[in-house]
Amino acid sequence: MPAETARNGALPVTAEQWRLYLAEYNDWYLQLPASGHRLTEEQLRTRWLGRDPASEQQVAATEERLGVRLPPSLRGFLLASNGWGPVSAYTSMLNPCEQIDWFHNTDEDFIDGFREAAEDAGEEIAEDEMFLHALSVAQGEDTILLDTRSASAEGEFDAYLLHIGGGHLSEPCTSFSEVIAQGRAQIEFVRSRRAQDTGAQ
Repeated sequence: MPAETARNGALPVTAEQWRLYLAEYNDWYLQLPASGHRLTEEQLRTRWLGRDPASEQQVAATEERLGVRLPPSLRGFLLASNGWGPVSAYTSMLNPCEQIDWFHNTDEDFIDGFREAAEDAGEEIAEDEMFLHALSVAQGEDTILLDTRSASAEGEFDAYLLHIGGGHLSEPCTSFSEVIAQGRAQIEFVRSRRAQDTGAQ
């Protein structure tokens, strides 16, 4: 796969591809009007949205802790930057290795509400329900879920943006890198709508 950005029709997978993609993403985001930035003090100081790369040992330890091999595009990302953000209009940060966890651990209230809604409807939660087998890899009003129930031939999991408060689940993306591209497109769309609304006033 060529090391191009998703804007040019290719999605990053390897650490090298991610480094090129994130450098371009970083420059793009920092050129947005400052009023729209949601950055930490360190990001403002360093002018960098990411973190130091994870080591192969850190990634391997994460996989051992979770009991699942991470998909190639997420592994490549972590080896380029162990955390990143913002990611979408409502996702503030991609988690570093040590904060990646099962969704049923990170958002127990959502899972409890999901179970209660099913019970109220006289239904049972299937053992293979996606929410029970999804990894949560981000923080914010929206999280990013990776469905570990099955993997593609390339080892990628279907990926989703989930608005936790409203329970809205996006259409599935075919990989972690695709859902990151979708999140960036969401930032562009929301900012464009806000600019239009401001101009109309």
